[in-house]
Amino acid sequence: MAEIKPVGAVGGEQYALLLFEETIGRKGRTATIADAESDIAFPKNNVFVDISEVGVLTRRGLNVMHYLACSAPVEQLEFDCDIDLFKFLINYASRNHKHLKEALREAQKTSIVVTRERPEGHHGGNADFVSIPLVGLVGVANGRVYFKFDPAIRKLHKDPRGYTLLSLRTTSAFTSTFAHSLYEKLKSVAFRGSPTEWLTLEEARAWMGAQSSKYMDEFKQFRRFGLAVALAQINEFSDLFVEYETKNVPGSKKVSHIRFIFREQQGSMVAQVMHQTEARKTIYDTLRGEFGIGAVDIQAITANSDKYTPERLQGAIDFVRHRMATAGGKKIRYPGRLLMKALEEGWTVPSAELEDTTVKPAALAPASAPAPARAKAARPPRGAERQESEAQRHEYELAGEEGFKQYSRAASEQREGLWASFTRTAHFRVLASQLQLDKHRVPYEQLVINDRLRHALGKHVLDVQKKAARKVAAVRAQGELPLK
Repeated sequence: MAEIKPVGAVGGEQYALLLFEETIGRKGRTATIADAESDIAFPKNNVFVDISEVGVLTRRGLNVMHYLACSAPVEQLEFDCDIDLFKFLINYASRNHKHLKEALREAQKTSIVVTRERPEGHHGGNADFVSIPLVGLVGVANGRVYFKFDPAIRKLHKDPRGYTLLSLRTTSAFTSTFAHSLYEKLKSVAFRGSPTEWLTLEEARAWMGAQSSKYMDEFKQFRRFGLAVALAQINEFSDLFVEYETKNVPGSKKVSHIRFIFREQQGSMVAQVMHQTEARKTIYDTLRGEFGIGAVDIQAITANSDKYTPERLQGAIDFVRHRMATAGGKKIRYPGRLLMKALEEGWTVPSAELEDTTVKPAALAPASAPAPARAKAARPPRGAERQESEAQRHEYELAGEEGFKQYSRAASEQREGLWASFTRTAHFRVLASQLQLDKHRVPYEQLVINDRLRHALGKHVLDVQKKAARKVAAVRAQGELPLK
Protein backbone atom coordinates (compact mmCIF):
# COMPACT_ATOMS: atom_id res chain seq x y z
CA MET A 1 0.00 0.00 0.00
CA ALA A 2 1.36 3.39 -0.95
CA GLU A 3 2.00 5.89 1.78
CA ILE A 4 -1.07 8.01 2.37
CA LYS A 5 -0.57 11.42 3.91
CA PRO A 6 -3.04 12.55 6.55
CA VAL A 7 -5.30 15.49 5.87
CA GLY A 8 -4.06 17.25 8.96
CA ALA A 9 -6.12 18.88 11.68
CA VAL A 10 -7.28 21.81 9.57
CA GLY A 11 -10.51 23.05 8.05
CA GLY A 12 -13.40 20.62 8.07
CA GLU A 13 -11.50 17.83 9.82
CA GLN A 14 -10.45 20.18 12.61
CA TYR A 15 -14.09 21.02 13.30
CA ALA A 16 -15.07 17.33 13.12
CA LEU A 17 -12.37 16.46 15.67
CA LEU A 18 -13.56 19.15 18.06
CA LEU A 19 -17.16 17.99 17.69
CA PHE A 20 -16.10 14.36 18.23
CA GLU A 21 -14.11 15.19 21.34
CA GLU A 22 -16.88 17.32 22.85
CA THR A 23 -19.57 14.72 22.18
CA ILE A 24 -17.77 11.64 23.50
CA GLY A 25 -16.66 13.65 26.52
CA ARG A 26 -20.29 14.45 27.24
CA LYS A 27 -22.06 11.25 26.09
CA GLY A 28 -19.42 8.52 26.36
CA ARG A 29 -17.31 6.49 23.94
CA THR A 30 -20.23 5.01 22.03
CA ALA A 31 -21.58 8.46 21.07
CA THR A 32 -22.05 9.31 17.39
CA ILE A 33 -22.85 12.48 15.47
CA ALA A 34 -26.53 11.83 16.29
CA ASP A 35 -25.67 12.80 19.90
CA ALA A 36 -23.81 15.99 18.92
CA GLU A 37 -25.11 19.44 19.81
CA SER A 38 -23.73 20.96 16.62
CA ASP A 39 -23.95 19.87 13.00
CA ILE A 40 -21.60 19.57 10.05
CA ALA A 41 -22.48 20.83 6.59
CA PHE A 42 -20.67 20.23 3.32
CA PRO A 43 -21.28 21.02 -0.35
CA LYS A 44 -21.98 17.88 -2.42
CA ASN A 45 -21.76 18.04 -6.19
CA ASN A 46 -25.10 17.09 -7.75
CA VAL A 47 -23.33 14.49 -9.91
CA PHE A 48 -22.77 12.52 -6.68
CA VAL A 49 -26.36 13.05 -5.53
CA ASP A 50 -27.66 10.99 -8.44
CA ILE A 51 -25.87 7.76 -7.49
CA SER A 52 -28.10 4.80 -6.67
CA GLU A 53 -28.14 1.07 -5.98
CA VAL A 54 -25.96 1.42 -2.86
CA GLY A 55 -26.73 0.73 0.80
CA VAL A 56 -27.41 3.39 3.39
CA LEU A 57 -24.11 2.83 5.25
CA THR A 58 -22.23 3.18 1.96
CA ARG A 59 -24.01 6.47 1.24
CA ARG A 60 -23.06 7.73 4.71
CA GLY A 61 -19.45 6.70 4.18
CA LEU A 62 -19.24 8.41 0.79
CA ASN A 63 -20.65 11.59 2.28
CA VAL A 64 -18.01 11.59 5.03
CA MET A 65 -15.26 11.02 2.44
CA HIS A 66 -16.62 13.91 0.34
CA TYR A 67 -16.76 16.11 3.45
CA LEU A 68 -13.16 15.38 4.47
CA ALA A 69 -11.98 16.02 0.90
CA CYS A 70 -13.97 19.16 0.03
CA SER A 71 -11.81 21.49 2.17
CA ALA A 72 -8.47 20.00 1.06
CA PRO A 73 -6.45 21.27 -1.95
CA VAL A 74 -7.60 19.80 -5.27
CA GLU A 75 -4.12 18.30 -5.79
CA GLN A 76 -4.53 16.07 -2.74
CA LEU A 77 -5.84 12.66 -3.77
CA GLU A 78 -5.06 10.47 -0.76
CA PHE A 79 -6.65 10.76 2.67
CA ASP A 80 -6.83 8.95 5.98
CA CYS A 81 -8.98 9.37 9.06
CA ASP A 82 -9.04 7.91 12.56
CA ILE A 83 -11.48 4.99 12.43
CA ASP A 84 -13.32 6.13 15.57
CA LEU A 85 -13.82 9.59 14.09
CA PHE A 86 -15.01 8.02 10.82
CA LYS A 87 -17.48 5.77 12.66
CA PHE A 88 -18.66 8.78 14.69
CA LEU A 89 -19.40 10.75 11.51
CA ILE A 90 -21.32 7.91 9.81
CA ASN A 91 -23.35 7.17 12.98
CA TYR A 92 -21.88 3.66 13.36
CA ALA A 93 -21.56 2.68 17.02
CA SER A 94 -20.82 -1.05 16.60
CA ARG A 95 -17.39 -2.44 17.48
CA ASN A 96 -17.80 -5.05 14.77
CA HIS A 97 -16.22 -3.62 11.63
CA LYS A 98 -17.62 -6.25 9.25
CA HIS A 99 -20.44 -4.04 7.91
CA LEU A 100 -18.13 -1.02 7.76
CA LYS A 101 -15.64 -2.90 5.57
CA GLU A 102 -18.45 -4.17 3.34
CA ALA A 103 -19.71 -0.60 2.93
CA LEU A 104 -16.23 0.62 1.96
CA ARG A 105 -15.96 -2.15 -0.64
CA GLU A 106 -19.38 -1.23 -2.02
CA ALA A 107 -18.31 2.42 -2.21
CA GLN A 108 -15.25 1.36 -4.18
CA LYS A 109 -17.47 -0.42 -6.73
CA THR A 110 -19.72 2.62 -7.23
CA SER A 111 -18.98 4.84 -10.21
CA ILE A 112 -20.33 7.73 -12.23
CA VAL A 113 -20.73 7.39 -15.99
CA VAL A 114 -20.11 10.23 -18.42
CA THR A 115 -21.27 9.88 -22.06
CA ARG A 116 -21.00 12.20 -25.05
CA GLU A 117 -23.06 11.75 -28.20
CA ARG A 118 -21.12 11.71 -31.47
CA PRO A 119 -22.38 12.97 -34.86
CA GLU A 120 -24.10 10.42 -37.10
CA GLY A 121 -21.52 8.55 -39.12
CA HIS A 122 -18.60 9.53 -36.82
CA HIS A 123 -17.11 6.27 -35.48
CA GLY A 124 -20.39 4.54 -36.21
CA GLY A 125 -22.39 7.17 -34.34
CA ASN A 126 -21.68 5.51 -30.98
CA ALA A 127 -21.49 7.74 -27.91
CA ASP A 128 -18.19 8.28 -26.09
CA PHE A 129 -18.22 6.68 -22.67
CA VAL A 130 -16.14 6.85 -19.49
CA SER A 131 -16.81 5.36 -16.05
CA ILE A 132 -15.06 6.87 -13.03
CA PRO A 133 -15.17 5.17 -9.57
CA LEU A 134 -16.34 7.51 -6.81
CA VAL A 135 -13.48 6.31 -4.62
CA GLY A 136 -10.45 4.25 -5.58
CA LEU A 137 -8.25 2.70 -2.94
CA VAL A 138 -9.98 2.00 0.38
CA GLY A 139 -8.63 0.28 3.47
CA VAL A 140 -8.72 -0.07 7.23
CA ALA A 141 -5.40 -0.54 9.02
CA ASN A 142 -3.74 0.53 12.27
CA GLY A 143 -6.91 2.16 13.54
CA ARG A 144 -7.38 4.36 10.48
CA VAL A 145 -9.55 4.46 7.36
CA TYR A 146 -7.69 5.10 4.11
CA PHE A 147 -9.17 6.23 0.80
CA LYS A 148 -8.03 7.73 -2.49
CA PHE A 149 -9.90 9.66 -5.19
CA ASP A 150 -9.43 9.95 -8.94
CA PRO A 151 -8.29 13.46 -10.06
CA ALA A 152 -11.58 13.89 -11.98
CA ILE A 153 -13.55 13.28 -8.79
CA ARG A 154 -11.39 15.78 -6.88
CA LYS A 155 -12.19 18.44 -9.50
CA LEU A 156 -15.90 17.81 -8.94
CA HIS A 157 -15.35 18.17 -5.17
CA LYS A 158 -14.02 21.69 -5.74
CA ASP A 159 -16.42 22.70 -8.54
CA PRO A 160 -18.51 25.64 -7.21
CA ARG A 161 -21.28 24.99 -9.76
CA GLY A 162 -24.22 22.66 -9.21
CA TYR A 163 -23.77 21.61 -5.62
CA THR A 164 -26.17 20.89 -2.77
CA LEU A 165 -25.48 21.83 0.84
CA LEU A 166 -26.08 18.79 3.04
CA SER A 167 -25.93 17.97 6.74
CA LEU A 168 -23.96 14.96 7.96
CA ARG A 169 -26.09 14.68 11.09
CA THR A 170 -29.31 14.62 9.05
CA THR A 171 -28.16 12.18 6.38
CA SER A 172 -26.55 9.86 8.94
CA ALA A 173 -29.88 9.61 10.77
CA PHE A 174 -31.61 7.84 7.88
CA THR A 175 -31.77 4.05 8.13
CA SER A 176 -33.51 3.68 4.76
CA THR A 177 -31.54 4.11 1.55
CA PHE A 178 -34.82 5.28 -0.08
CA ALA A 179 -35.09 8.13 2.47
CA HIS A 180 -31.43 9.05 2.03
CA SER A 181 -31.62 9.08 -1.76
CA LEU A 182 -34.94 10.97 -2.00
CA TYR A 183 -33.89 13.57 0.59
CA GLU A 184 -30.66 14.44 -1.24
CA LYS A 185 -32.51 14.61 -4.56
CA LEU A 186 -35.16 16.95 -3.13
CA LYS A 187 -32.47 19.17 -1.62
CA SER A 188 -30.73 19.37 -5.00
CA VAL A 189 -33.89 20.64 -6.74
CA ALA A 190 -35.23 22.75 -3.86
CA PHE A 191 -34.04 25.97 -5.52
CA ARG A 192 -36.76 25.45 -8.16
CA GLY A 193 -39.46 25.58 -5.50
CA SER A 194 -42.30 23.27 -4.51
CA PRO A 195 -43.91 21.18 -5.89
CA THR A 196 -41.55 19.24 -8.11
CA GLU A 197 -42.35 18.53 -11.73
CA TRP A 198 -44.58 15.56 -12.51
CA LEU A 199 -42.52 12.35 -12.56
CA THR A 200 -43.35 8.99 -14.04
CA LEU A 201 -43.28 6.16 -11.53
CA GLU A 202 -40.03 4.97 -13.08
CA GLU A 203 -38.48 8.43 -12.60
CA ALA A 204 -39.77 8.61 -9.02
CA ARG A 205 -38.21 5.23 -8.24
CA ALA A 206 -34.95 6.51 -9.71
CA TRP A 207 -35.08 9.51 -7.35
CA MET A 208 -35.33 7.04 -4.47
CA GLY A 209 -32.64 4.69 -5.77
CA ALA A 210 -35.18 1.91 -6.29
CA GLN A 211 -34.86 1.32 -10.05
CA SER A 212 -34.00 -2.35 -9.69
CA SER A 213 -36.60 -3.07 -6.99
CA LYS A 214 -38.95 -5.05 -9.21
CA TYR A 215 -41.31 -5.80 -6.33
CA MET A 216 -42.23 -2.09 -6.40
CA ASP A 217 -43.23 -1.95 -10.06
CA GLU A 218 -46.87 -1.60 -9.00
CA PHE A 219 -47.74 1.69 -7.34
CA LYS A 220 -49.43 -0.07 -4.41
CA GLN A 221 -46.16 -1.77 -3.44
CA PHE A 222 -44.10 1.32 -4.27
CA ARG A 223 -46.28 3.39 -1.94
CA ARG A 224 -46.12 0.84 0.87
CA PHE A 225 -42.46 -0.20 0.82
CA GLY A 226 -40.86 2.89 -0.68
CA LEU A 227 -42.75 6.14 -0.31
CA ALA A 228 -44.19 5.48 3.15
CA VAL A 229 -40.80 4.56 4.61
CA ALA A 230 -38.88 7.37 2.93
CA LEU A 231 -41.33 10.15 3.79
CA ALA A 232 -41.71 8.99 7.40
CA GLN A 233 -37.95 9.25 7.99
CA ILE A 234 -37.48 12.49 6.04
CA ASN A 235 -40.34 14.17 7.93
CA GLU A 236 -39.00 12.93 11.28
CA PHE A 237 -35.27 13.56 10.95
CA SER A 238 -34.74 16.32 8.39
CA ASP A 239 -35.44 19.97 7.76
CA LEU A 240 -38.00 19.09 5.06
CA PHE A 241 -41.63 18.06 5.41
CA VAL A 242 -42.62 16.13 2.28
CA GLU A 243 -45.95 14.98 0.86
CA TYR A 244 -46.90 13.80 -2.60
CA GLU A 245 -49.69 13.97 -5.19
CA THR A 246 -50.55 11.45 -7.89
CA LYS A 247 -52.03 11.66 -11.38
CA ASN A 248 -53.88 8.81 -13.07
CA VAL A 249 -53.82 7.53 -16.60
CA PRO A 250 -56.70 9.34 -18.37
CA GLY A 251 -59.88 7.31 -18.11
CA SER A 252 -58.57 4.85 -15.49
CA LYS A 253 -57.63 4.59 -11.83
CA LYS A 254 -54.06 3.51 -12.56
CA VAL A 255 -51.48 5.95 -11.19
CA SER A 256 -49.12 7.17 -13.89
CA HIS A 257 -47.32 10.18 -12.36
CA ILE A 258 -46.30 11.55 -8.99
CA ARG A 259 -44.90 14.83 -7.73
CA PHE A 260 -43.50 15.85 -4.35
CA ILE A 261 -44.66 18.81 -2.27
CA PHE A 262 -42.17 19.98 0.34
CA ARG A 263 -41.55 22.81 2.75
CA GLU A 264 -39.01 23.70 5.38
CA GLN A 265 -39.95 22.71 8.89
CA GLN A 266 -38.74 23.68 12.35
CA GLY A 267 -35.23 22.46 13.04
CA SER A 268 -33.98 23.56 9.64
CA MET A 269 -30.61 22.13 8.68
CA VAL A 270 -29.46 25.58 7.63
CA ALA A 271 -30.02 26.89 11.14
CA GLN A 272 -28.31 23.86 12.65
CA VAL A 273 -25.18 24.09 10.57
CA MET A 274 -24.54 27.61 11.79
CA HIS A 275 -22.71 25.74 14.59
CA GLN A 276 -25.68 26.03 16.95
CA THR A 277 -24.34 29.07 18.79
CA GLU A 278 -26.75 31.74 19.92
CA ALA A 279 -24.86 34.32 17.87
CA ARG A 280 -25.28 32.39 14.62
CA LYS A 281 -28.93 31.49 15.29
CA THR A 282 -29.74 35.14 16.02
CA ILE A 283 -27.97 36.18 12.82
CA TYR A 284 -29.87 33.51 10.86
CA ASP A 285 -33.20 34.88 12.14
CA THR A 286 -32.12 38.40 11.18
CA LEU A 287 -31.05 37.40 7.68
CA ARG A 288 -34.28 35.52 6.95
CA GLY A 289 -36.77 37.72 8.81
CA GLU A 290 -35.44 41.28 8.71
CA PHE A 291 -33.65 41.23 5.36
CA GLY A 292 -35.52 38.45 3.54
CA ILE A 293 -32.37 36.61 2.46
CA GLY A 294 -33.33 33.60 0.31
CA ALA A 295 -32.34 29.96 0.64
CA VAL A 296 -29.66 30.14 -2.09
CA ASP A 297 -27.84 33.01 -0.37
CA ILE A 298 -28.21 31.31 3.03
CA GLN A 299 -26.61 28.18 1.58
CA ALA A 300 -23.75 30.24 0.13
CA ILE A 301 -23.17 31.89 3.51
CA THR A 302 -23.23 28.57 5.33
CA ALA A 303 -20.95 26.82 2.82
CA ASN A 304 -18.37 29.60 3.31
CA SER A 305 -18.65 29.83 7.10
CA ASP A 306 -14.87 30.24 7.45
CA LYS A 307 -15.02 33.42 5.34
CA TYR A 308 -18.39 34.71 6.51
CA THR A 309 -17.73 34.65 10.25
CA PRO A 310 -20.34 35.87 12.77
CA GLU A 311 -18.31 39.07 13.14
CA ARG A 312 -18.32 39.73 9.39
CA LEU A 313 -22.03 38.92 9.16
CA GLN A 314 -22.82 41.27 12.02
CA GLY A 315 -20.67 43.99 10.43
CA ALA A 316 -22.65 43.74 7.18
CA ILE A 317 -25.95 43.79 9.09
CA ASP A 318 -24.90 46.90 11.02
CA PHE A 319 -23.79 48.57 7.76
CA VAL A 320 -27.17 48.06 6.07
CA ARG A 321 -29.08 49.14 9.18
CA HIS A 322 -26.94 52.27 9.31
CA ARG A 323 -27.65 53.04 5.65
CA MET A 324 -31.39 52.57 6.23
CA ALA A 325 -31.30 54.87 9.26
CA THR A 326 -29.33 57.63 7.49
CA ALA A 327 -31.05 57.50 4.09
CA GLY A 328 -32.82 60.79 4.79
CA GLY A 329 -36.28 59.47 4.04
CA LYS A 330 -35.11 57.64 0.90
CA LYS A 331 -36.18 54.02 1.05
CA ILE A 332 -33.64 51.23 0.57
CA ARG A 333 -35.58 49.09 -1.92
CA TYR A 334 -33.61 45.83 -1.69
CA PRO A 335 -31.86 45.64 1.71
CA GLY A 336 -31.14 41.93 1.19
CA ARG A 337 -29.14 42.60 -1.99
CA LEU A 338 -27.26 45.43 -0.29
CA LEU A 339 -26.47 43.15 2.64
CA MET A 340 -25.04 40.41 0.37
CA LYS A 341 -22.91 43.03 -1.41
CA ALA A 342 -21.70 44.40 1.93
CA LEU A 343 -20.92 40.87 3.09
CA GLU A 344 -18.96 40.01 -0.06
CA GLU A 345 -16.97 43.26 0.01
CA GLY A 346 -16.52 43.31 3.79
CA TRP A 347 -18.18 46.71 4.26
CA THR A 348 -18.66 48.05 7.79
CA VAL A 349 -20.04 51.27 9.23
CA PRO A 350 -17.41 54.07 8.84
CA SER A 351 -16.37 55.39 12.24
CA ALA A 352 -16.52 58.95 10.91
CA GLU A 353 -20.26 58.59 10.30
CA LEU A 354 -20.85 57.33 13.81
CA GLU A 355 -19.73 60.64 15.30
CA ASP A 356 -23.04 62.30 14.40
CA THR A 357 -25.36 59.32 14.22
CA THR A 358 -26.35 56.70 16.75
CA VAL A 359 -27.71 53.55 15.17
CA LYS A 360 -30.49 51.81 17.01
CA PRO A 361 -30.89 48.41 15.31
CA ALA A 362 -33.83 47.30 17.41
CA ALA A 363 -36.00 50.10 16.05
CA LEU A 364 -35.19 49.32 12.43
CA ALA A 365 -36.77 45.88 12.03
CA PRO A 366 -39.48 46.31 9.41
CA ALA A 367 -43.05 45.72 10.52
CA SER A 368 -43.64 43.65 7.41
CA ALA A 369 -41.29 40.83 8.48
CA PRO A 370 -42.83 37.46 7.66
CA ALA A 371 -45.09 36.02 10.35
CA PRO A 372 -43.04 32.80 10.77
CA ALA A 373 -39.89 34.84 11.32
CA ARG A 374 -41.61 37.03 13.93
CA ALA A 375 -42.99 33.99 15.67
CA LYS A 376 -39.58 32.32 15.69
CA ALA A 377 -37.93 35.43 17.11
CA ALA A 378 -40.61 35.70 19.78
CA ARG A 379 -40.15 32.14 21.00
CA PRO A 380 -38.11 31.86 24.19
CA PRO A 381 -34.70 30.16 23.81
CA ARG A 382 -34.36 26.58 24.80
CA GLY A 383 -32.79 27.54 28.12
CA ALA A 384 -33.49 24.27 29.83
CA GLU A 385 -31.59 22.31 27.17
CA ARG A 386 -28.62 24.68 27.28
CA GLN A 387 -28.54 24.57 31.08
CA GLU A 388 -28.61 20.78 31.01
CA SER A 389 -25.76 20.71 28.50
CA GLU A 390 -23.73 23.21 30.52
CA ALA A 391 -24.38 21.18 33.67
CA GLN A 392 -23.16 18.00 31.95
CA ARG A 393 -20.04 19.77 30.72
CA HIS A 394 -19.38 21.22 34.17
CA GLU A 395 -19.84 17.77 35.71
CA TYR A 396 -17.38 16.33 33.18
CA GLU A 397 -14.79 18.99 34.04
CA LEU A 398 -15.18 18.42 37.80
CA ALA A 399 -14.81 14.68 37.30
CA GLY A 400 -11.71 15.29 35.18
CA GLU A 401 -10.10 17.45 37.84
CA GLU A 402 -10.85 14.91 40.58
CA GLY A 403 -9.52 12.04 38.48
CA PHE A 404 -6.34 13.98 37.67
CA LYS A 405 -5.74 14.60 41.39
CA GLN A 406 -5.94 10.87 42.00
CA TYR A 407 -3.60 10.27 39.06
CA SER A 408 -1.10 12.74 40.50
CA ARG A 409 -1.20 11.06 43.94
CA ALA A 410 -0.71 7.55 42.52
CA ALA A 411 2.63 5.74 42.53
CA SER A 412 4.76 6.09 39.41
CA GLU A 413 4.16 2.49 38.34
CA GLN A 414 0.39 2.95 38.66
CA ARG A 415 0.54 6.23 36.74
CA GLU A 416 2.37 4.48 33.90
CA GLY A 417 -0.38 1.85 33.73
CA LEU A 418 -3.12 4.46 33.71
CA TRP A 419 -1.37 6.49 31.04
CA ALA A 420 -0.81 3.39 28.88
CA SER A 421 -4.51 2.46 29.04
CA PHE A 422 -5.50 6.07 28.32
CA THR A 423 -3.38 6.14 25.13
CA ARG A 424 -5.41 3.20 23.79
CA THR A 425 -8.70 5.14 23.91
CA ALA A 426 -10.36 6.94 21.00
CA HIS A 427 -10.40 10.16 23.02
CA PHE A 428 -6.61 10.19 23.29
CA ARG A 429 -6.16 9.47 19.58
CA VAL A 430 -8.23 12.53 18.74
CA LEU A 431 -6.26 14.70 21.17
CA ALA A 432 -2.98 13.26 19.88
CA SER A 433 -3.94 14.21 16.33
CA GLN A 434 -4.88 17.75 17.33
CA LEU A 435 -2.09 18.44 19.84
CA GLN A 436 0.60 16.39 18.04
CA LEU A 437 1.25 14.27 21.12
CA ASP A 438 3.64 11.37 21.47
CA LYS A 439 1.86 8.71 23.50
CA HIS A 440 5.18 7.46 24.86
CA ARG A 441 6.32 10.85 26.11
CA VAL A 442 4.03 13.60 27.39
CA PRO A 443 5.58 16.02 29.91
CA TYR A 444 3.69 16.37 33.19
CA GLU A 445 3.70 20.13 32.71
CA GLN A 446 1.64 19.75 29.53
CA LEU A 447 -0.94 17.74 31.47
CA VAL A 448 -1.16 20.54 34.00
CA ILE A 449 -1.59 23.44 31.56
CA ASN A 450 -3.80 21.74 28.94
CA ASP A 451 -7.39 21.55 30.27
CA ARG A 452 -8.70 19.22 27.58
CA LEU A 453 -5.91 16.69 28.01
CA ARG A 454 -6.07 16.88 31.81
CA HIS A 455 -9.85 16.44 31.97
CA ALA A 456 -9.80 13.56 29.49
CA LEU A 457 -7.10 11.72 31.44
CA GLY A 458 -8.83 12.41 34.75
CA LYS A 459 -12.17 11.11 33.48
CA HIS A 460 -10.41 7.99 32.21
CA VAL A 461 -8.85 7.42 35.64
CA LEU A 462 -12.27 7.58 37.31
CA ASP A 463 -13.73 5.22 34.70
CA VAL A 464 -10.94 2.71 35.33
CA GLN A 465 -11.53 2.91 39.07
CA LYS A 466 -15.28 2.42 38.68
CA LYS A 467 -14.73 -0.57 36.43
CA ALA A 468 -12.31 -2.12 38.94
CA ALA A 469 -14.78 -1.48 41.78
CA ARG A 470 -17.56 -3.22 39.86
CA LYS A 471 -15.34 -6.28 39.34
CA VAL A 472 -14.51 -6.45 43.06
CA ALA A 473 -18.20 -6.13 43.94
CA ALA A 474 -19.08 -8.90 41.49
CA VAL A 475 -16.42 -11.23 42.97
CA ARG A 476 -17.64 -10.52 46.49
CA ALA A 477 -21.24 -11.13 45.46
CA GLN A 478 -20.28 -14.49 44.01
CA GLY A 479 -18.37 -15.37 47.18
CA GLU A 480 -21.37 -14.55 49.33
CA LEU A 481 -23.76 -16.79 47.36
CA PRO A 482 -25.03 -19.66 49.54
CA LEU A 483 -23.68 -23.03 48.47
CA LYS A 484 -26.26 -25.74 47.85
